[in-house]
Amino acid sequence: MMITIGMVASKPVIINQSTVTARMAGPQLLLTHRCRCLRLISLAVLLLLVSDSVGVDAFHPCQQRWSRSSPTAAAAVPSEELLSSTLSISSSASSALTRYLAPTVSSFFTYFALAAAYDRPQGKMFVGDGILVARQSQVPGAGLGLYSTEPIPEGTALGTYPGVVREANAYLKKYGQFPQCGSYAWRFTDNASYVDPTDAAGNIGELCFGGSAAVPGSIWIHENLLSGLALPTLLARINEPPIGGPGCNVFSREDLDSRTITFYASIPIPANCEVRKNTSPVVVD
Repeated sequence: MMITIGMVASKPVIINQSTVTARMAGPQLLLTHRCRCLRLISLAVLLLLVSDSVGVDAFHPCQQRWSRSSPTAAAAVPSEELLSSTLSISSSASSALTRYLAPTVSSFFTYFALAAAYDRPQGKMFVGDGILVARQSQVPGAGLGLYSTEPIPEGTALGTYPGVVREANAYLKKYGQFPQCGSYAWRFTDNASYVDPTDAAGNIGELCFGGSAAVPGSIWIHENLLSGLALPTLLARINEPPIGGPGCNVFSREDLDSRTITFYASIPIPANCEVRKNTSPVVVD
């Protein structure tokens, strides 16, 4: 992808791939991640409900033995003092378990929710599946580019730029370690933050999972527990036109309040045409 004003300047990454199928991330891949995420959340909720409704005492072996009905059940019942003592110990164990386990579970879900809220990827495609695809760009050295598969009318909203919104300091630290991420990160005009669609190593894939290296465990949570929130990175393949080549057919609109960049067709785009963006976005006040 070529570097633009509003993008971090670095050498573009060349990907040896002649064409990519109509969707960068097909429905099978997205469905797999979303099903895995739903199964994990359902299991956690089920365990909490069972432990709350059944209680620890129900699983005590003495309780199960005394509740059996048999001819010798009466003889097997221990004395009242022993029963009272056993129940007291069981109650104390249950109270201790609740005292230490509940805050731990609560802290985990709080941390989980904060990671999901602040480090999740953003971005959305506004056009139908398969209308935009990634193929080898006509821009020299740009790697993959974005192409239309059918005519797109002027003024059509294509979608918003995908990635995780990162504060400038956090992103620049990552850029210092992995300069290749600069080929795809979008810098907002106020220089306060970036939209970064690359993974933890600064490479771009078919999906952006989210997560932040600055938050311990955030990347693992997003790649394993919240993989259903992953978004396609297709719009990040859009390039600027080469010098002396065809002009732009897409303009971008930047909203600093919502921290989004939306692409619109500036002219009618014919089928099988490379989509090329303008160099400077229009800023929404």
